[in-house]
Amino acid sequence: MRLGILTYALPHLKTEQVLHGLLRRGGMDIALYALPFVPRPERKVLFQHRPDQLAAAHPAAIARRFSLPYHEVPTADAIAGGDSDPPDTMLVTVGALIGPRLLERTRVFNVHAGLIPAVRGLDAFKWAIHDDMPLGVSLHAIDADVDRGDHVLSLPTPVYPDDTPATLARRHYEAEIALLIGFQDALRAPASPLPGLDDRPARKRMPAETERLMLDRFPAYVERHAVDRPLRPQM
Repeated sequence: MRLGILTYALPHLKTEQVLHGLLRRGGMDIALYALPFVPRPERKVLFQHRPDQLAAAHPAAIARRFSLPYHEVPTADAIAGGDSDPPDTMLVTVGALIGPRLLERTRVFNVHAGLIPAVRGLDAFKWAIHDDMPLGVSLHAIDADVDRGDHVLSLPTPVYPDDTPATLARRHYEAEIALLIGFQDALRAPASPLPGLDDRPARKRMPAETERLMLDRFPAYVERHAVDRPLRPQM
C-alpha cells in the first residue's frame, strides 16, 4: 500500500506516535506531506484534555531517520495537483481542510475523537461528558461535511470507577492513536455506527464557562458510565 500521512511542518506528537506505530506494523510505503501551521489565538481552558502536541520530533527528522519521502505542501489539494501521483490512501493526523481535488484521487481517512454521528465537531471528549453521551473514537472517510464521511469503525472508550478527567482523557487519546495505526484492520472488518446514537449537529470549541460545568458533572458521568476493569491474567 502507498500511504500518505498528512501532518504539519513542525514537531507534532500525534504524527510521531502514529508513524512509529505504522512502521512497526510494516508492509506500507509511507510518505509524509507537511502543511504550514497557522497558529490560532490562544484560548483559556480549564482542562487540557490532549497532551502537548509540540513535545515531539519534527516529521522531517523522522522521515530522514527512516528514509521516508517528505514533502512540504501549501495545501492538501496540492498533493493531487498537476501531474503528481498521490498515494492510494492518506491518513490525517492534524486538523486540516481537505479539498475536492485530493478527495477525487485518493481515499482520505481520519479518526474522530467522538462517536459518530452523535458527537461530532471539536472538543468531542469534553462535549460527550457535558452532554452525558458515551465516549469513543470513530474511523471514517473524509468528505465535504464535518465528520460525515463514510463510517468505517467506532470503538467505545471504557470509563472506570476510579477515573479522573486526566486518566480518562489519556485513555481516550490513546484509543484514537491505536485506531489510526490499525486502520487496515478496521477497513477489512468495517461496522455500522454503534446503536442508539442520535444524529446531532457538530459542536464548536467548548467555552470556558461550559467547561467548568463539564468538570462539575464529571463525577456523576463516571458513576453512570463506569464499567469494571478487566481482570488481570493469572500468573
